[in-house]
Amino acid sequence: MEFSNEGQSFYHRFHGSFLPDENGKLMHCTGTRQQWLQDNWNSILSNAVAQDQSNVTMDQKYPLETQPSNTAVVINENPRHPTGMAFEDFFAQLILNQADLCASQSLPRVENDSSTQQIVGLFDSFLRYQGKGDRWAQEGRAYFTERVRHFTSRNAPIEFCLPAFPCKSSNKDKVTGPDPDRGEELALERLHSFVEAVEHIYQPGAKMWIISDGHVFSDCIGVDDATVDAYGEKLKAMSHAIGSRRGGANRVGFKSLVDLFQLAAIGSDAGLSTLAQRLNIPTIDHHVKTEVTEEAELCRRILMTGCGPQKSAVRATIDSKDPAITALYRGFSRFMLEDLEHHPHTQGMTKSQQKKLSAKVAFEMILRNQAYSNLVELLFPNHVRLSIHAHNNAGPKFGIQLFDPTRVRAVNALSLDGELMTSLDLLHIPTPWHNSVVQLDGSDVVLVTKAKLARAALDAGSMTGDLVNSEEGRAYFSLQRTGATHSIPVVSSVPDAPGKHKVAADTQTEKDSAVTVTVTVAAEEKDTTPAQPTLARRPTFSEKADAMVTVVRRNTGSSSAAEPYIAKHGSWLGRLRWILSLFWPRGM
Repeated sequence: MEFSNEGQSFYHRFHGSFLPDENGKLMHCTGTRQQWLQDNWNSILSNAVAQDQSNVTMDQKYPLETQPSNTAVVINENPRHPTGMAFEDFFAQLILNQADLCASQSLPRVENDSSTQQIVGLFDSFLRYQGKGDRWAQEGRAYFTERVRHFTSRNAPIEFCLPAFPCKSSNKDKVTGPDPDRGEELALERLHSFVEAVEHIYQPGAKMWIISDGHVFSDCIGVDDATVDAYGEKLKAMSHAIGSRRGGANRVGFKSLVDLFQLAAIGSDAGLSTLAQRLNIPTIDHHVKTEVTEEAELCRRILMTGCGPQKSAVRATIDSKDPAITALYRGFSRFMLEDLEHHPHTQGMTKSQQKKLSAKVAFEMILRNQAYSNLVELLFPNHVRLSIHAHNNAGPKFGIQLFDPTRVRAVNALSLDGELMTSLDLLHIPTPWHNSVVQLDGSDVVLVTKAKLARAALDAGSMTGDLVNSEEGRAYFSLQRTGATHSIPVVSSVPDAPGKHKVAADTQTEKDSAVTVTVTVAAEEKDTTPAQPTLARRPTFSEKADAMVTVVRRNTGSSSAAEPYIAKHGSWLGRLRWILSLFWPRGM
């Protein structure tokens, strides 16, 4: 079950858009009432809407008789929005100017079908995120294939859209700072790699559009609009540099609310104020003190007026006490409580006041999120829609992994085999704008985790290193372990986590029956400084296995060489088997 998407906005009264060829034949149509458009095409073409649809109006980009091959008409249901004709006409023109209606005819299906299937397989193996209740095999693959075929059947570049990369979190416990860092670089490299791989399969290639949602939520999460703008410009520069190195600077493109609403051409705050007065649209609620710009604020007002759900309907859904909705709403509230924990606006508040604020912000975030999803549906009706949220992958949205799992581990602890983050941790798949990158000395795998863990390790002395800025200014933590004493509870099982990975998770029974073994990890360099305690965290199974190995070697006098041991028993399970073999050799 999802939050209600009922309403009376432009989006909720939108029927569809269409494009005829020069002879008046319907080439393409989109929208919730595609079938009605097809059934009534002759009446629409003659500007005579069927009598039983007298509550339908048409907005045209060009007169049918003068520019037939360029005509796109939006069908809207009356009554028009209470804001009046000015806003309705403004929003209709947005759809007419931007909606992809594919002017080219389809080719015979068999011509590019092999490429279509290969691209679908590439997405499945390279980019797709698999979470709980995944429906890819049952439904999603077929839906995804048809979206890709929409482009390959016309021998056109495949267009993907991904709402993502808003801005860095305002919570400094999570991130290195307000600018894109090594995390964004890794994510962008992965997106460029995917598009590049498509080019090797399909000559027209593909385009990945990042639809930045920074200004959709920035006032909710306590980030100033100017900070969002600066992040976006630096992100574009980073992507261009990555693409230039890889021979395709334009594989990844960017659009913001300002681009979608075509406000950049207005050029001044005075012009924006004049437009706002002409559109006569409501203001929006702000619960967190932030510095807003005229441009971004008008974008938010247009978004919520044109695509927002009805507040009372969303509230009724929450009040229904449906378990799934309640869990999701509470998850949003907890997430906002964490994100705003150190924001200046919350510092004078009690914990109870912070929780109430988080609940208000969570409700506003739900409204904004639904409105933004509706907008993307209107403006990108034919694009393959990707998401950093964990969906069941039945369509129309498909969750993706921004980080390459062969090179990057998103974890909850500073360990290469620590417990993996899942989408449940953050209400979305791990992203660079809510985390930081940690490079451990001697490892080719990088960690994505909370910045506070790296800072705490440095403060405690359990690790040495620093926050490093590369030549391009892409920050990450470079750390090296020091000698330390660990108290390690030994447990006996590793349950499966949602998705394709294994994570270490202990049951209450295991906690109750844990055995504590104290192990000293030698420093790589001689140091007389007393060992410092490590971070308060649950040890990994690899560390537990190493702990047992150390104890057994000490108590049994085992002289097995370290190198063969590591080579043969690289996993914690292999190490456990080696330990047991010392006490119960085979053949006894």
